[in-house]
Amino acid sequence: MYATDLNLSDEEIEATWKIRWEIEKLHRNVKTLGMQDSSFLKRKRLQGYLLLFVMVVNAARDLISSLNLKSVEELLRFVEIRLGGALGLMKIFKLR
Repeated sequence: MYATDLNLSDEEIEATWKIRWEIEKLHRNVKTLGMQDSSFLKRKRLQGYLLLFVMVVNAARDLISSLNLKSVEELLRFVEIRLGGALGLMKIFKLR
C-alpha cells in the first residue's frame, strides 16, 4: 500500500485502503447489474448512474462541511471508524 499524504500513520493508510476496496466492490456490483452493456437502455442507465453520482457527491460535500472535516479521506475514515464502515452503514439503513 502507498499514500501521497506522508502525514498519515500506517493505521490510517490501511483504514483508507479498506474503504477504497469497498468502493471497488461497488463498481464490480454495478457491472454485475448490467450497467456496461450495449442495449438501447444504456443511455438511460448512464443518466441514472450520473444522477446517483451527483447526489452522492453533493451528500459527501454536505457531510464533510457539517462534520467539520477537511477532505473525502477524512469522511471515509469517519465512516470506517465511527460507523463501522460499509457493513455498519448497511446495518444502519437495514440493507442486510
